[in-house]
Amino acid sequence: MRAATVARHVRELRATNPLAAAEVAREMARHDYDAIFRSFLTDTDLRADDAGDVLTAFIILQWMVANDTKAEPSAAALRAVRRQMVAPMADKPPLSQPATRAAFAEQVKLRTVLHHAGWQAAQRLGIVPSFVATLPKDFIPPAKLRVVALTDDGLVGKGGRRAPAARAAAEAPPSVAAVAPPAAAEPLAEPRHAANWEQVEGVYFRSTTGVGVGGMVVIEFEPLILFRDGSFYEIDDAALEDVDLAAERAAKPRRFGRWTRSGDAYVLTGTGGKPDEYRLQEGSFFKAYPAESGERTIARSYRRMSGGGNSAMGGDVMIAVSSRYDFRSDGTYGRGGSVGATNSGATTGVGSAVGRRRAPEGGRYSLDRHTLTLTGADGRSRRLFFAYGSEKSPPQLDREMAFIGGSVFTNPD
Repeated sequence: MRAATVARHVRELRATNPLAAAEVAREMARHDYDAIFRSFLTDTDLRADDAGDVLTAFIILQWMVANDTKAEPSAAALRAVRRQMVAPMADKPPLSQPATRAAFAEQVKLRTVLHHAGWQAAQRLGIVPSFVATLPKDFIPPAKLRVVALTDDGLVGKGGRRAPAARAAAEAPPSVAAVAPPAAAEPLAEPRHAANWEQVEGVYFRSTTGVGVGGMVVIEFEPLILFRDGSFYEIDDAALEDVDLAAERAAKPRRFGRWTRSGDAYVLTGTGGKPDEYRLQEGSFFKAYPAESGERTIARSYRRMSGGGNSAMGGDVMIAVSSRYDFRSDGTYGRGGSVGATNSGATTGVGSAVGRRRAPEGGRYSLDRHTLTLTGADGRSRRLFFAYGSEKSPPQLDREMAFIGGSVFTNPD
């Protein structure tokens, strides 16, 4: 498997950089990358035969290179990064599939060894900034890693600021068709569970990890509703007043948990029974804000990049999804987006690329605290959860970041 891993990497690299491919082939013929990788794990609890531990080591190295530091992470920091960025991926491919997990681990080991070797060479030549600037886009962007610190709590924002998502490079915003004159809207049914808000202690959001463009590990954010009875709920798209909490708990128990607070320290315990402690505004747990009383419209655009695939770890497939909302002060909105996918063909010998823009939509909208109501040109309406983000400590409202439904969007302008 190791020989096949090297051969595949060299074959893919040869298509874009024949000289580098020849160098990698020559060096890997002389050295065992597995033995080199195992030496990185000396004096740590990480195991070279555990795909999750291997991915943890690669993420740590990316952070060290981006910050050009050789400070050794503590055992607690390694555990925290694994819990923070790798554990959420355990039930997703490739980590969830025994047939692909081993091959995935070998690819990550090789990438780790080559990344470390390139960093060492750049240090000797005094060209680390140039080396970092030329890193493949499927790495976690260095600019995102420079604004987080590696602590015993994992990767947390420096200076009390939130840790930004490791998003892919921005692409041109999709065009949005002009919004037609509003149709006569059908009355939206009254919310059946408006009393849910009477039970709420506060609305927050926390950092988590997900899979982004090309399968790279990205920092995401998820909104949380904390109730006065000590329970919490990872809210999805629907506005809280439309959620039957009892039915939701029965259908999706993993979205619920328990919380306690002592000062600025919050302890959240999920269905797995393991408590996680957060301090408000210190990198992983933040206050979320509603639209202000009387604030019914905004003049702002929000965008989100997401995706999938496996090119981040040397595979063939990259998927990128862009979604954008344009909210206007006259109460109209437009929405557009695009989906693109490429297959390098390195495995099959046949490359391919597909792309399409989603059909633009538009209509009218209104805000009411934590509820965004969208009424399409066809007159049909729906209510979504809404919240603004926050920054600094003590927290301050940040309109550059918004949760529309359960997904985080940012202002691209």
